[in-house]
Amino acid sequence: MKGNLRKYILALALCAAFMAPGAKARVFRQAPDSTVRASLDSLVSASRDSLEFSRDSLFRAKRDSVARADSISRSRSDSLDLLSKSSLEVPAFSTAKDSIITDFTGGKRMIYYYGGATVKYQNMTLTADYIEYDMDANTVFARGQKDTLTGEWKGLPEMTEGAQTYKMDQLNYNFNTRKARIQNMVTKEAEGILQGKKIKMMPDKSINMRNGVYTVCDLEHPHYYLNLTMAKVITKPSQKTVFGPAWPVIADVPAFPIILPFGFVPKKPSRATGMLMPTFGEEQARGFYIRDAGMYFVFGDYFDLSVTGDYYTLGSWAIDINSRYKVNYKFNGQIALTYSNDQAGEKGSADFVQSRNFGLRWSHTQDSKAHPGTTFSASVNFSSPSNSRYNARSVTDAQQNQISSSISYSHNWNGKFNLSVNALHNQNSRDSSYSFTLPNITFNVTRFYPFKRKTRVGKEKIYEKISFGYSTSFQNRINFKMRELQDFVMDETGNHVTIIDEYNNKTYREKAFGDSLAVKALGKLTNGMTHNFQIGLPNFTLLKYINVTPSITYGMNWMFSKGDQHLENELDADGNPIMVTDKDGREVIAQKVVSDPGTAFNGFGATHTYSGSMSMSTRIYGMFNFGKHRRVQAIRHVITPSMSLSFSPEKGTAFNGWRTLDPYYDKRGSFHDVTWYNIYSISGNHNNASPPGRGKSATMSLSFGNNLEAKVRDIRDTTGTGSKKVKLLDQLNINTSYNFLADSLRMNNVGVSASTRLFNKVSLSGNLNFDPYAINEQGKKINKLNIIATGVPLRLTNASLSASFSLNGKGATDGDDGTRSGGSGSGGGGGGGGATTSYERIYYHPITGEYIPGGYVYYMNSNAPWSVNFSYSFNYSKSYTYQSTTKELIENKRFTQTLNVSGNIKLTPRLSIQATSGFDIMAMKFTTTQLSASYDLHCFNIALSWVPMGQWKSYSFRIAANASALADLLRFKKSDSYMDNMLK
Repeated sequence: MKGNLRKYILALALCAAFMAPGAKARVFRQAPDSTVRASLDSLVSASRDSLEFSRDSLFRAKRDSVARADSISRSRSDSLDLLSKSSLEVPAFSTAKDSIITDFTGGKRMIYYYGGATVKYQNMTLTADYIEYDMDANTVFARGQKDTLTGEWKGLPEMTEGAQTYKMDQLNYNFNTRKARIQNMVTKEAEGILQGKKIKMMPDKSINMRNGVYTVCDLEHPHYYLNLTMAKVITKPSQKTVFGPAWPVIADVPAFPIILPFGFVPKKPSRATGMLMPTFGEEQARGFYIRDAGMYFVFGDYFDLSVTGDYYTLGSWAIDINSRYKVNYKFNGQIALTYSNDQAGEKGSADFVQSRNFGLRWSHTQDSKAHPGTTFSASVNFSSPSNSRYNARSVTDAQQNQISSSISYSHNWNGKFNLSVNALHNQNSRDSSYSFTLPNITFNVTRFYPFKRKTRVGKEKIYEKISFGYSTSFQNRINFKMRELQDFVMDETGNHVTIIDEYNNKTYREKAFGDSLAVKALGKLTNGMTHNFQIGLPNFTLLKYINVTPSITYGMNWMFSKGDQHLENELDADGNPIMVTDKDGREVIAQKVVSDPGTAFNGFGATHTYSGSMSMSTRIYGMFNFGKHRRVQAIRHVITPSMSLSFSPEKGTAFNGWRTLDPYYDKRGSFHDVTWYNIYSISGNHNNASPPGRGKSATMSLSFGNNLEAKVRDIRDTTGTGSKKVKLLDQLNINTSYNFLADSLRMNNVGVSASTRLFNKVSLSGNLNFDPYAINEQGKKINKLNIIATGVPLRLTNASLSASFSLNGKGATDGDDGTRSGGSGSGGGGGGGGATTSYERIYYHPITGEYIPGGYVYYMNSNAPWSVNFSYSFNYSKSYTYQSTTKELIENKRFTQTLNVSGNIKLTPRLSIQATSGFDIMAMKFTTTQLSASYDLHCFNIALSWVPMGQWKSYSFRIAANASALADLLRFKKSDSYMDNMLK
C-alpha cells in the first residue's frame, strides 16, 4: 500500500511537470537554437508520434509555455520535493540540446529527447542523440541520429558505469529490473577491446553476448581479433571475461585449425600470481628447447617471486629465480639466481661438453630520505666462468669477460667525518680468476683550518690558511682461480691417491684437506692499512703573475705480515757443499737465496713516506690581429706554462723494512754483490700496501699547455660586421721531468698530447711519447742522450691517434616535402599521405620550392630521424729484440688500426634499422657486426637481429602482438644461436 502511494505521488509530480490542462501534447524547446527553427514535421516523425500540429497550435503552445513559466517552475519544485521524500529511485534527465516532446495521449506516458540528452541513474550515466523514456514501464530506449547529408550516424549511445565505458548502436534499459538489451556494443576490457553484436546486460552487471570479438587493436576495423561464439563478462567478485569456442582471425582470415574450446580474459591487476608463458626454439648444439616456463608469485604488497626453467632435448637445463622487493620511501631491490647444467653434443661423442654453471645478481637502493646521512647500496654480479657463455641472452652479455660487484655502506657526520665500508668483487672469465675485498674500510676527515679565527678582524693572516686533512683505509683481499675449487687437482709429487682418467688421458690426485679454499684462504689473504695526512700551506703570488702553491705530504702504511731472506749453502746430490772459485782463485762454498714471504698476521710493522713540493703556474696571452676586413680577423694564442719542484729524502732505511744480503757466489760461479730486499714485499707476501722505494729524488717537472682560437667574419651576418670565434686547437700539452739526484737517466720521457674539433663535427686526439736517451747495440737504453749518439733529438717510442665523427639529422626541409598546409602549396596531389608515409610524390622542389610538373617520388620520409657514428683509432709502438746468436738487433714495429661504425635510421615512423660494425685494417677483417630492425605494425611488432659472421654468428626473427594479452597467442619466433658456432 505504501509503495503504490509513492508511485501515485510520483506520477502526479511528473504529470504536473510535463502537462497543461486540456493539452494533448507539449513541446519544450530551448532558444535561441538553430535546431529549434527546424521543421516541426521532421521532429514529430522522428519521435514515433503520429500527432500533427498546425502552425497555430504550435504558436499557441509556445505562448502557453512562456506564459506559464512560473507555474511550471512551481510544479517542478513540488515534484522534486515529493521525490526527496520518497525512497523510489528514478532516473534524472538533463535538458536536451534540441527539444523535448511529451506524449500522454491514449494512456501513454512517453517523453522523447532530441540532441545530446543525458540520463543519470545511481552511478550510471547514459548519453545519446536520441532517447525515449517510458514512464509506465520505467524503460529507456537510446540510439544515435543519422545525418541526412553524409549518411553517418552521430551521437551513438555511450554508457559509463563506474570506471567502465560502453559504446553501442542501440540500447533498451529497464530501470526496475536493471536489465538491458544492447546492439553492437564496444567496451574496454583489461588491455583489449570487447565487441558484441547481440548483448544482454543482467542485474548483477554481468554481460551475455553472442558473436563477440576480442582484440587489442584499437582500429575500427582491427587487424586481428578472437572471434567469440559466445561470451560472458563477469564483474563480481572480480571482473573477467569467459568465452566459449573461439578462433583467431588475422587480416579477416580465420587462422584455422587453431581453435580454443574455451578461455577467459581476467582483469589484469598490477600484480597477480600466475603462469609465465615459455618460448620455443632450436639449437644445433643443445637441441630443441623450451625457455622461461614457470610461475610468478605475489607475496603481500612488498615482495614477489618468479621461478622459471629452461630445458634442452640434448640434456641441458637451467633454473632461474627472480625476486623484487620494494618499500616506498625506504628501499627497493632485485635478486636473481641462476643454476644450469649445460652440455652440448651427445654423451660418448668426441664433441660432448658438459659443465655446471651458476649466476647471482643483486641490486639494492636505499631512498636518500629514509636515513639522512646514511646510505646503503648493492650491485652484485657473480657467476661461474662459463655462465655468460652458455646462458647469455644477447651477444653483448656473451662478450663480457670481466664483471664486478660492490656492496657499500657509508655514514656522514655533518660533513666533517665520513665512514665508508665496502665489499668488492672482480672476476675474469678468460682465466677464471676471482678477487674479493672483504672488507674495504675508509675513513675521511674533511679538510679543516685549525688556526683560522672564528671572528676575524682585519686582513686574514697567512697562518690562517694552513689546513689539515686525514684519510685512512683498511683492506682484506683474497685472490683465487676457479680450478682450485674442483674436486680433483692435477697430479703432483707427494703421497696422494691418484686417479687415472683414461677417457681424457690425464692423471689426477684426490683433493686433500689442505687443497680446499677454506683452508688455503689464510694463505691467500692479503691486507694492509694506509694513512694519509694532507697538509695545506698558504698559496701566494710571485711577481704579480706567478701563482705559487707549496705542499707537504706524509703517509704511513701498516703491515700485518713480515717475510725474510737469507743465504744457504748449495748442496750436491750427496748432501755435500758445492765449491766454486772466487775472483781471487780461492775455493768458496756456493750459496743461494732462500725467501720466506711469511704468513698473514705473523707480525706488525709500519712504513713511512714523506715529501715536499712547490708548483708555479701562469698564463701568457698572444694576439695576432689581421684587420676587421679580413676573413680571419685575429688569432689568439694562450700558453699555460707550469713548473713544479719536489723533494723526497732517502726512505730505503731499516725503519721502512729494508735489509741487505752479504755478497755471495752461486753454483755457476757468478758473483753477487750486496743486495737489498724489503721484509714487507718479498714475492708471495700478504701485504696490500707497498713499502717506499729506495733512493732520494729532487725532481723538476715542466709542462706547457697551448690553446689557439681564431676570430673570423661571419658570412651569415647580412650587415657584414658580425664575427664569431672558432677553436683551432683545444689543447696541445708538452711535459717532461728531470731528477737531479738520480745516478743516471735523469731525464724522463717527453710526452705530447693534443686534441681539437674540426668544423665542430670531427673530434681528434693524439699522443706522442719520446725517449731522450739512446740505445746500445743490444737495444738497451743507455745513459747517453740520443741527440749525441744519433743526431736526432728524441727517439719515438709510441704514438696514438683517435678520431670520431657523428652525423644526425631531423631531415627537416622547411615544409617543402609534400606536407605544405594552406594556399596552393599542397595542391597538385602531394601524395595524399602527408609526412607519415614512406613513399610520397612531391610536386615542389624541397630546396627552392619550385613547382615540378608531374612531380617526383620520395622513397624515404624526409622527416625521419637518423644518426651515424664513426670512430677511428691508430696505435704505434716500437721495441727491440737482440739475437745473441747472430748478434743482430731486430726492430719490432707494431701497428693497429680499427674503424668502427654504428648508426640507426628511421625509414618510416614505424620502421627503424640499427647497425654496428668494425673493421681491423691491419688484419683486413671485420670485427663483430650486428644488424637489427624493428617494424611497428600498429598492433603487431616485427623484430629482426642478425650477426652475419664470426663466432657470434646468429639471427633472430620475431613477430608478435604488442599487447601482452594476446602476445603469447599471436607470436612467431625463429632464430639460431651463437652457441652452435662455439660448440662445434
